[in-house]
Amino acid sequence: MPFMAPPAGSERAGLRGFLAQQLDGLRHTAFGLTEEQIRLSPARSTLTVGGLLKHVTLTVDAWSARAEAAPALFIDPRLDAMAEGDDFRVGDDETLTSLLAGYDAATARVLAVADGADLDAVAPARPAPWFPEGFEGWTVRWILLHIIEEVARHAGHADILREEIDGATGYPLIAAAEGLGDLGFVQPWAPDRD
Repeated sequence: MPFMAPPAGSERAGLRGFLAQQLDGLRHTAFGLTEEQIRLSPARSTLTVGGLLKHVTLTVDAWSARAEAAPALFIDPRLDAMAEGDDFRVGDDETLTSLLAGYDAATARVLAVADGADLDAVAPARPAPWFPEGFEGWTVRWILLHIIEEVARHAGHADILREEIDGATGYPLIAAAEGLGDLGFVQPWAPDRD
């Protein structure tokens, strides 16, 4: 999806368009990277492009499952990985191909939620001290907006990491990943031939 979310004639189309745009943007940060490069943390943090893909996959998939289960309570043991921070670490057995396959599956799942779920359905939450008094859960609408926020935040992290790795930036990566060719205002990214 080139550069901007498409025009939206409805709330649902807007949610879906921005979800797809942000998810594509994060995916494109990995375009052309090697197995070694997805594990690099070139900034002061420990974040890596591969780790961000892994974390966002788990996050998007878990929130999508919660939305699909509404109005039933959803409990996902995979979320324990988030508490331990394992969702940001790329394992030795994980590859860019396997990370992107999981990411693409999570993307398809959340876009299906955006396409068909009742936006007013409430996904209940277990009581927790950080929730306001009387809080019972999130609407599917809120969940989709939260996923957009979460993906956008991490897409920004990935943009910085990618630029530090090899100088590639968003628009040229999108142009290359989408096969758009020379658009005049942007040249598709290509690996440095030096």
